[in-house]
Amino acid sequence: MENFNRRDFLNMATKFLAGAAIFGLMPSAEAKINPRDIGILQETPLSELKVTGDIQGFDMPHIKTAKTLSDLKIGTQRLRFVETMESRKFTNAIVVHHAGMTRNEDMSLKDIHNIHLNNGWAGVGYHFVVHKNGVIEHARPLEKIGAHAYKHNRYTVGICMTGNFDIGTPTPAQALATEELVAALCLHYDIIPARNTIWGHIDLCDTSCPGRNFYSRLPELIGNVERAIRKV
Repeated sequence: MENFNRRDFLNMATKFLAGAAIFGLMPSAEAKINPRDIGILQETPLSELKVTGDIQGFDMPHIKTAKTLSDLKIGTQRLRFVETMESRKFTNAIVVHHAGMTRNEDMSLKDIHNIHLNNGWAGVGYHFVVHKNGVIEHARPLEKIGAHAYKHNRYTVGICMTGNFDIGTPTPAQALATEELVAALCLHYDIIPARNTIWGHIDLCDTSCPGRNFYSRLPELIGNVERAIRKV
């Protein structure tokens, strides 16, 4: 033992931790976490929204042609859902959300999933999450009924953009990816892009979601999607 030094100790500790993870002694990545550790995912009711000063706008990107879902690069993670979810019988509308955190920042799909688990839900309520860097991830299985728009989940697909657009705006990459995803979903479900088929959460519930700085641009998104689909 006289030759046992700090490097030997660290090597032994690393091997122990690796073995513990393999044999299930360490908490799994799917373990529930306290939402207070990562902030509260909330969509502010309109009655509680404190309007801040005007914020600089952003340029809504224009997609040239619509892509199909299979053409988009969409990430997939293994998520553990704690209940059996019912499949939608039909889909004729899309609902766009923002995460509504206290800061306009990115967050992981796993964090959103764990917050929704701690809310007592089956798991993440949205079908897709769009990140600040434009990466799209599958969330709740696309064919299953979501938990994102009260009383309107049985016929809609839910898209959540990370960030808070009451106090900030999407990044150009995030806005473009959202447009492309909406267009692909319209093609997939034969949805005609219009104000009665592509909604912000605010159109359906008492909430500011998807944030006043993005919601004001939703008609522009719809128009861009409609023009891109016409070219297909």
